[in-house]
Amino acid sequence: MKIKRQLLFKLAFSLVLLFGTINMQAQTRNVTGAVTDASDGTPLLGAYVELVNNTSISTITDIDGNYKLTIPSGAGMVLEISYMSYKTKKVTVTQNIVNVQLEIESTDLGEVMIIGYGTQKKTDRTGAVSLIKANELNGGVLTDPIQGLQGKTAGVSITKKGGDPNGGFSVKIRGASGLYSGTEPLYVIDGVPGVDPTTIAAEDIESFNVLKDASSTAIYGARGANGVIIITTKKGTKNAGNHLEFNSYFSLDNVANRLDLLTGDELRTFAADHNYNLIDGGANTDWQNEIYRQGLSQSYNVASSGGDENSTYRVSLSHTDFEGVVIGSSKERTVGRINLSQTAIDGRLVIQTSLAATIEGNDYIDYAGSGSNDVLYQAFQRNPTDPVMNADGESYYELNRDFNYYNPVALANQIQNQRDAKRYFGSLNAKFEIIDGLKLGVNLGYTRNDSESFYFEPTDVKGGTTQGYARRSYNNYETKLMETTLSYDKVIQKTHTINAVTGYSFQEDVADGFWAQGNEPLSDYVMSHNLGVLNEVNPGDVGSYKNSNRLISMFGRVVYNFNSKYYVTATLRRDGSSKFGLNNEWGVFPSGSIAWNIKQESFLKNVNFIQMLKLRAGFGLSGNQEIGSYNDIMYASSTGTTINPETGEDAISFALSHNSNPNLKWEENSELNIGIDFGLFNNRISGSVEYYNKHTYDLLAPYAVPVPPNAVSTTWANAGEIENKGFELNLQIFVVNKTNFDWKANASFSTNRQEVVSLSSQDGMYVWTDQDKKEGWLSGRGLVGDQNWTQLVEEGYALGSFYMPEYAGLSADGKFLFHTAAGGVTREVSNAERRLVGVAQPDFELSLSNYLAYKNFDLSFSLRAVVGHEVLNVTRMVFSNPSVLPSLNALAEVVDEVERGLTDAPKVNSYYLEDGTFLRMDNLTFGYNFDVTKVKNIQKARVYFASNNLFVLTNYTGIDPEISYDGRSFGLDQYNVYPKTRTFTFGVNLTF
Repeated sequence: MKIKRQLLFKLAFSLVLLFGTINMQAQTRNVTGAVTDASDGTPLLGAYVELVNNTSISTITDIDGNYKLTIPSGAGMVLEISYMSYKTKKVTVTQNIVNVQLEIESTDLGEVMIIGYGTQKKTDRTGAVSLIKANELNGGVLTDPIQGLQGKTAGVSITKKGGDPNGGFSVKIRGASGLYSGTEPLYVIDGVPGVDPTTIAAEDIESFNVLKDASSTAIYGARGANGVIIITTKKGTKNAGNHLEFNSYFSLDNVANRLDLLTGDELRTFAADHNYNLIDGGANTDWQNEIYRQGLSQSYNVASSGGDENSTYRVSLSHTDFEGVVIGSSKERTVGRINLSQTAIDGRLVIQTSLAATIEGNDYIDYAGSGSNDVLYQAFQRNPTDPVMNADGESYYELNRDFNYYNPVALANQIQNQRDAKRYFGSLNAKFEIIDGLKLGVNLGYTRNDSESFYFEPTDVKGGTTQGYARRSYNNYETKLMETTLSYDKVIQKTHTINAVTGYSFQEDVADGFWAQGNEPLSDYVMSHNLGVLNEVNPGDVGSYKNSNRLISMFGRVVYNFNSKYYVTATLRRDGSSKFGLNNEWGVFPSGSIAWNIKQESFLKNVNFIQMLKLRAGFGLSGNQEIGSYNDIMYASSTGTTINPETGEDAISFALSHNSNPNLKWEENSELNIGIDFGLFNNRISGSVEYYNKHTYDLLAPYAVPVPPNAVSTTWANAGEIENKGFELNLQIFVVNKTNFDWKANASFSTNRQEVVSLSSQDGMYVWTDQDKKEGWLSGRGLVGDQNWTQLVEEGYALGSFYMPEYAGLSADGKFLFHTAAGGVTREVSNAERRLVGVAQPDFELSLSNYLAYKNFDLSFSLRAVVGHEVLNVTRMVFSNPSVLPSLNALAEVVDEVERGLTDAPKVNSYYLEDGTFLRMDNLTFGYNFDVTKVKNIQKARVYFASNNLFVLTNYTGIDPEISYDGRSFGLDQYNVYPKTRTFTFGVNLTF
């Protein structure tokens, strides 16, 4: 009976608990909704939502502005929604879905910034992070999406020599800090690191987030040393209906600047005046006119987007044709993208997926130097009395005036140099909120880049002096990514905010390909499409490769915010890479940063003209693993054929490639960053000032070693140190903010001082030799011998330092004179004292962007100045020298050189070093927005005119003063620069 009473008691107690629970559930309700900007519908991340008179019931909005709150079910419940820089709003709950629009209180929008594996409000940042939104990017013709970022934030140098549509941009964040390792930033697209940004259409970009200091990039560990650029693509919007967008433009491109070469008549006059024997071809050909043309570009983009309460979508398709201004050069690109999102399980599960494909076709011309196939070099040196075609009008005119002398029009038109590329991208990101604030995330990514190249030289090119040549190659690169994260967000009593994330990442890269080539085609008609017609195929003409590497990582970060006054961020990442030696496969990259919002202190709270004053400081370590695979091990590779002494037959020979190094490890980057953020006069003036000091240790490079005891003469190892330090200023000013007239200006200023601190390892095992330090080698007509190097990688100098004989005038017989170490002069470059005569890195960079809107008109323009860098005008060195006349053409200034008595051959010296300072208008856009309020089904209609590279102001005498800060040497204008173009674009934007 006792047992029965206990059972009855337990049953009764359970029923009471059950009915009590049911009763409690009946007394609460779940309220969901979104908090957005009232002016443009932008979701507000981190908005605080609480139940009035009960602060224990509260939450914050996620990246999409969504929130979920469990509140009592009684009538009259009121929510209070607050967000920095917006007016606080109270809303009475009358239904289970409560969407709230907040009105801005000042001009600072408190934008959401994307950081590694998370987001944060701009006002909460503790590191050097910049946000650039789509409407702030450069417009017009963008051959590369990264071009839109040019000049938009301090400390980021985006450069490109010339205007080749197939050429890419060099991007450096706070100076290059590697010698043989990659110095480009890491690109992260929709959460997937290592994706090529050219696979995105410019119209699909929502924003760029640039992580510049090590305290921000350390979350990416071994790949963060050169900075991180996070690209977010456009997504659909919840409950915004369905939209259809159409964007198109047509552009005319022209060569912005040409060399001033002698005409045929001027060359004839010169030869007659100086009694030169000229072989007159009878023509008066402007060879620049023959290889240059008016370029045409056209683009078409269509996108459909929409969403309901639980799902969004955006589908886009873009097609762009770029016809280069040099004959034979063009690019055609088609990009398709699908972005989908879905929420489920009462909003706790969010799934986002992206699928994209890029199909690209390229037509190339060769302009790499002074070779026989270099179209630009051949055009510049081509005698203007030579005609383009023979008298029959069907064959190209060739005359053996000199060695390496060929018809550039024939080279561009007859040589096949093409590539077909296909790139695929897919990602899946899922986040599940286990309990309030605790989310489990999974991120999967896959990237595949396939390209096939075709090259063919017919037997009749170059006047029939070649036997013909064909080559085809296939290259594939694929990346697989799997990441898991666990994040926690919590607001405690509206004062303490904690954000924590930890995770695991696995990435594998695989590259493989093959090639086949040969000579003497039996038919020129099939070009490289049928290699079976090649009559001569030798050992080594067919080959293939495959390599792979893996990166495994664990990471974590904690961000703490006390009352929006004090901020602390701590990050730790541990990476393991198969690229490095067994003793150093794993690296640890910690970082920390703090911030103090001084405005929240009592002594500033009543200072009305200051809205923001925050001091930040951070220090961190990041790494660089951007070298090839297998540099840590010894392996053999084929070197050709030899005779087998036993059989007398040909046999393939092998040799060791390099020595093993089990101690090979990361380049390591340590960086101190101190910043001040400010907002004044209701945030009409806002910005930041940064100081950074970055040291890169254990530089990766192949170092010379003795044989024996080593098997071969080079070993990949770590040695040396480079320092970069500088200041940055970003400034945003709302000049005018009226109903019918808005004017916003963004300005940036940056300096970078670089020094090579060391070029040897601490144990002295690996040291740069004097020969290794010589860089910037020149080639061209008259440049012979072993003295044609121009720059030195040396301790105490910056990369790009010109170390050359200093010009001391001309001798009586017209020979170059150079200063010697003893204080005299010499004619011989080898006897001259090499001096530091200039640096290719600028003193500072400055940019200014303006955005104006007056009624239905809008205007934007961007100016960019690079000040205090030198450029070696190698084109002038070679083509203003009288030694090329009259067989070859020359710059018009050769007449002046002859008059001043120059008779010497081209020689490396400071006479040809020029100031490269310039001011350029990168972009100008003028648009008109039609009033479509009375037009059914049309939400927006805009037409615009844009121009890129509208003008440049400079004293530089070459074609263009802009250089690309890439590699160990730069600043050489060596007549191998595709001409810069000036574009005029007409476009239309429609939204339905």
